[in-house]
Amino acid sequence: MVFQAKDTTVRYLTLLYFSVIVLYSICVYFDFEELRALFGFLRIPVLLVLYYVSSVKRDLLYFLALIVFQAAYIFFGKNTDTGLLYGAIASVLYRFILILIVLKAIHDKRWDMVFLTSLPILFIYLYLIDLIKDSIANSYYIWILNGILTAFLGGLAVTNYCYKDDQKSFWLLLSALLFVIQIGLFFVNKFYLKQELFLHMIIILYGISHYTFYKFMVFKDREKS
Repeated sequence: MVFQAKDTTVRYLTLLYFSVIVLYSICVYFDFEELRALFGFLRIPVLLVLYYVSSVKRDLLYFLALIVFQAAYIFFGKNTDTGLLYGAIASVLYRFILILIVLKAIHDKRWDMVFLTSLPILFIYLYLIDLIKDSIANSYYIWILNGILTAFLGGLAVTNYCYKDDQKSFWLLLSALLFVIQIGLFFVNKFYLKQELFLHMIIILYGISHYTFYKFMVFKDREKS
């Protein structure tokens, strides 16, 4: 009975999470400023509650990662040079914490394969940074570091999935790839070519990539319980 009630709560929270994502996208499209700010802010808190309810062994590092990401979102929303700088720093810290979580979860680390699979992601990332380097002059090297961490995380996910094809590895791979696509679109839309389509793709990918990493966390925690 307790497990059934928990499953029901998780389903409702999952529905709430994706409802917030969709409502945020609608508010952005119609430029409902106050509701846009509300639903944009609510995405991570709802995910935090969803993880707290779902997981059998909660990882404090993941809570910290989500809080740091929320800080990055707030800083980027200010649309100032200082906000961009602090947002970039928070984004780097967020990636670093995710890597710590993944390294703890992966036991068979094949560093040569991680390096090789990271390179294509890094090259694409560095190319995008080169396109917008004039717009991010104050935080250029921070974004370079972010790119290295993002590529490394992607390399870890791809390599792990190649050698361990289970549900945990699948969700990690999907999350890492979506993070790479999302941040690429973020760069292009914010600094190079603003398009309404790109903005809505970023919002949707944001929601799905965070959800897929949450699913990875749930399976990881279940293994250790």
